[in-house]
Amino acid sequence: MVLLLLCIVFTVLLFWNIPLNTKKSSITNGFLVKKMSVIIPARNEQTNIERLLSSLKLQVVQPLEIIVVDDQSTDHTKQIAESFGVKVVDSTLLPPQWQGKSWACWNGAEVANGDILVFVDADTLLEKSGLLRIAESYKRQQNRGVLTIHPFHKMNNLYETFSMFFHFIVYASVGASSIWGKLFGLSGGFGQCMVCSRTDYYHLGGHETIKEAIVEHFTFARFAKKQGQFVSAISGKGMINMRMYPDGFKSFIQGWSKSFASGAQASSFISFLMISMWITCLIMFLTESLSHLLVNPILYLLAYGILVLVLFNNARNIGNFTIVDTALFPLHVIVFLFIFVHSVIQTFITKKNEWKGRYIYIQKGEDEEIK
Repeated sequence: MVLLLLCIVFTVLLFWNIPLNTKKSSITNGFLVKKMSVIIPARNEQTNIERLLSSLKLQVVQPLEIIVVDDQSTDHTKQIAESFGVKVVDSTLLPPQWQGKSWACWNGAEVANGDILVFVDADTLLEKSGLLRIAESYKRQQNRGVLTIHPFHKMNNLYETFSMFFHFIVYASVGASSIWGKLFGLSGGFGQCMVCSRTDYYHLGGHETIKEAIVEHFTFARFAKKQGQFVSAISGKGMINMRMYPDGFKSFIQGWSKSFASGAQASSFISFLMISMWITCLIMFLTESLSHLLVNPILYLLAYGILVLVLFNNARNIGNFTIVDTALFPLHVIVFLFIFVHSVIQTFITKKNEWKGRYIYIQKGEDEEIK
């Protein structure tokens, strides 16, 4: 049972607190939303873009502008965006060394007029007061620096629930939930939603500064921190949601493999060490579960239940995970290990991954996307 105790201890240390925006919103802060340019990089997102734009049109306060950057889509992404009457920008041919998403974000920022730039992925969905709450979150850091938000994961399919441990490790890698992250600050930021003042964005060099990065907003937030900017990372619960890889298990594997090993190696040493020890303890505990169950089933089930409750207390603030989903965490660990190995092979051996019709190549420690 020592292993179980270690699992619980590491879980508590890694997920000391999932940062949430729990403050009550006030419409008097709506003027901040009117300063926002919402920039959406989109490549072959016809199944997502309509849902996102519909949610933006239903906001209690409308932003200054909504910009969709069509990243050479081969589907109807551009036509759908145009039907909503938003500003649509065609991303030009991908220059050497640039990653596609960073290039699209840069093109969007170049035509934006707002004082506050809000970059959101096309597979996200805003709550009705989402932009207002995001604006208020940014106001709490005096409208300066970088705010990154991890959207609340809403899942409809069983395989989507296997994202649980990936989300856990994203939070821990950034330092947003860990006890040492509270003490020493973040090591990066979340990817799906990033907020930055126009002034700070260009002062930092924008996406051009991190044009080669695969995990672009993690890298941008880390760079901003190194430059002395204030950086924060919070959960999007109550503000912004997401559907990740709803097209099937293959896209689930490709999507997580695209950035996971690269993101893991970019985390701080203490985060990487603690995460590795946590996963190792979980694996060792699971391999010895049968013997513990046979020797003392009541004590084992009690201890197992405690671990499930500790995990669920955090998972419910990350996505609509149920207690049953959490109780099946051994399956989540197995799926996590499979995809992590797959990601490591692609990152360090084959050095390429396919995503949205492009191959991402990694050479000499640098990321280069070749169309």
